[in-house]
Amino acid sequence: MNSISPRNLPVRHERPAVTLPAASPARRQHWLNSERLWNYAILALICYALFVVIYLYKAVWHPHEYITPLAKDFLAFWSSSYLALHGHAVDAYNVDALTNIESGAISHPVGILPWLYPPTFLLFVYPFALLPWKIAAALFLGGTYALFIRAIHATLPCRQVILTAAAFPGAALVAISGQNGLLTASLAALGLVLLRRRPVMAGICFGLLCMKPHLAVLVPLALLCSRSWRALAALALTAVSMLAVAVLAFGTETLAAFLHNAGMTASYIETGRVALARIPTVFVLAKLAHAPPALAYAAQSVSALAAAAAVVYAWCRESSYPLRAAVLICASLLVSPYLFDYDLAWYGVLIAWYCKYAMDRGWKRFEREWLVVLWFAPLAGVLVVMHVKFQFMPLISAITLWMLVRRIAFERREPAVLRPYPGE
Repeated sequence: MNSISPRNLPVRHERPAVTLPAASPARRQHWLNSERLWNYAILALICYALFVVIYLYKAVWHPHEYITPLAKDFLAFWSSSYLALHGHAVDAYNVDALTNIESGAISHPVGILPWLYPPTFLLFVYPFALLPWKIAAALFLGGTYALFIRAIHATLPCRQVILTAAAFPGAALVAISGQNGLLTASLAALGLVLLRRRPVMAGICFGLLCMKPHLAVLVPLALLCSRSWRALAALALTAVSMLAVAVLAFGTETLAAFLHNAGMTASYIETGRVALARIPTVFVLAKLAHAPPALAYAAQSVSALAAAAAVVYAWCRESSYPLRAAVLICASLLVSPYLFDYDLAWYGVLIAWYCKYAMDRGWKRFEREWLVVLWFAPLAGVLVVMHVKFQFMPLISAITLWMLVRRIAFERREPAVLRPYPGE
């Protein structure tokens, strides 16, 4: 009888009944509940609307004063389209020629807005100049905003997601800047959603993402580690086909010009000719700390290798798919020294995948608060880093990646936790 006496049972079997009673205060609802999340999203959207109203008021009632146009960066997309439509696609990589078109579009000097993308992205922007630049900007940004909301909802299909995705500050920053962060984030999100059930379509999404290759560099590694051969083949075929079509359409000179401009971009960052506060990379963290370029590049290399190691760790062995997806998204933001704050729209995808995991497996202490930090983080470059002169944004990405890897390690140590995820 002693062999089945309660005193001989392992203590771990007794804990749930003792530490988690039904009426325990520890079981009270978290402060960030569904109702508050809904209200905060509405408040954010109201703030965005007020910003637009104030901007329009100044633009309409003070037309004699020059006001920087909203979505200004889109001028580079529209002007590159204009040059391509007129048979001068290679001039999109010529800063002087591009600046002349940009300035003419708004009848005012615009500074330097270079075209830094591979010829494949010219295929995306090619028809824009058929419309006035403001209408083209509204269509592109509105369409990619809607695509982003749809991609987040496909990742985490619940009622609050549509409104909260629309209110995400990272999405608003992309729209105000006139950039393509919502497009790249949507392609990454849709690729991860489709990977388990429609790997070829996922590979196509990842292949399209190669229009911004420094963001897509870890995706083939993840697919290789997970032995997703069909998705990997579709990615390679899509990327190569797009590059071939672009070179045939716009000439081989555009490819050489892109490689030349890549070096120009590096020199701009090294010399501080761009807003370093808006570049959330380890290289800039070191640069603002007055490290020499060689040391800054070494630090960025360590960041890239650590990110690649995290992807290998997450994707080579069994773990919950939402965690692996979140690791890939987060690690992709730690690879390149050239990354702008509008690329942190990817944080929205990361948050969605982690919420998908935690809503089923449970939250750990302060995880929701950390996701709130990620929620506001895309605005930190403009609101905080620009004033404190310390680029802490890559540290946020690094801490998040460590949290994700730690969760995976916990899963693998506890077989009871590592159970099939709903939908897997």
